Amino acid sequence: MNGVRLVLFALSLVLVGRAGEPPPLVLLSLDAFRWDYCALHPAETPNLRRLISEGVTARALIPVFPTNTFPNHYSIVTGLYPSRHGIINNQFFDPTLGTVFRYNQSASARDPRWWGGEPIWITAVKQGRASACSFWPGSEAAIGGLRPTYWKPYNYDGTSFEKRLEELVAWLRLPAAQRPAVVTFYLEETNTAGHRHGPGSPQLIAAIKLLDARVGTLAERLRAAGIAPNLVIVSDHGMTACDADRVLLLDDYLDLATVQIDFEETCAGLRPLAGVDVPTIMRALAKIPAHQAVAYRAEALPARFHVDAANPRVPPVWIVPAEGWHVVRRSLYQKALSLFLKGQHGFDPAFASMRGIFIAHGPAFKSGVVVDAVENIHLYNLLCATLALTPAPNDGDDRLVKTVLR
Repeated sequence: MNGVRLVLFALSLVLVGRAGEPPPLVLLSLDAFRWDYCALHPAETPNLRRLISEGVTARALIPVFPTNTFPNHYSIVTGLYPSRHGIINNQFFDPTLGTVFRYNQSASARDPRWWGGEPIWITAVKQGRASACSFWPGSEAAIGGLRPTYWKPYNYDGTSFEKRLEELVAWLRLPAAQRPAVVTFYLEETNTAGHRHGPGSPQLIAAIKLLDARVGTLAERLRAAGIAPNLVIVSDHGMTACDADRVLLLDDYLDLATVQIDFEETCAGLRPLAGVDVPTIMRALAKIPAHQAVAYRAEALPARFHVDAANPRVPPVWIVPAEGWHVVRRSLYQKALSLFLKGQHGFDPAFASMRGIFIAHGPAFKSGVVVDAVENIHLYNLLCATLALTPAPNDGDDRLVKTVLR
């Protein structure tokens, strides 16, 4: 969006409100909640469907590539593609740092060297507003030397929804000077159930019902506390069915001693080791059946992936599998065989199964509006406009600002 227009829009929100700052914004992520779950399971989603009918929704939220949790959550809050903000996958190697980023290790989560761009909670702090984060990728690091005003380290053993909800309500009931302008909030059950049991399973449907009930509980608790926030509900990606029969074994095409595997599974990133070059690797991978996967030099990846081969974190060779296929080394496949996941993400964002949800509800948003499928990089400008903040430079534009705000 044109910077001057965004500033003018932000100023208009403040002037119209006259009583002070815009209402607080709650950004809620339902991990792996696919775009079509509400339509497929209407009886299980009354609260989400009410928010859709009273507010704004998109036909789908298009994730960035690869369609994994960390790159997408961070793109949502920065408006940047992964090659720009630096979190190019859930796991990846940085040759400059000489080490690996791992999404499930606190050392990675809290090291500011991994995290580029400016997430919405830092934008708020820079402009004199408080912010709070409950379990959002990037929120544990001091980015640009700054942190959210309130934040919690992610607990992989689980912190109850009830405890998280009480914390959110307590933040929003703080005196005006301390109250966060934006709170990020995260619920994971649809991702867990989708992986373990598949997107069509009874367990997944139960998880959908559970998250819908939690959305209803959150809305009711805020109403009871006299809080009328703007609520934006998103998901980072969707989910597709997979099985142990759709696996491409890297060992069948390469001597694994000749490559470094930066990441594997729903896409693979490879670096040649001493004595081997990229053309040699590409010739070997050309034997992969096209219905299983396609190998690319980084610079030849489809333009819609927005992968910048000049970023040193981007490996020079990628293998992009067909929907539902995995690319792994034999040892990893054999280790996982007895517990092979029945659902997965990380595939091409062009697949409908990879797409998520976008719902916006509250005083800032129109009612009964449905917009076309939209890339998640456009959300950051919308979040900033809703909060009367000037956005940092990003890859999005003002399409949502123009179509969904009152």
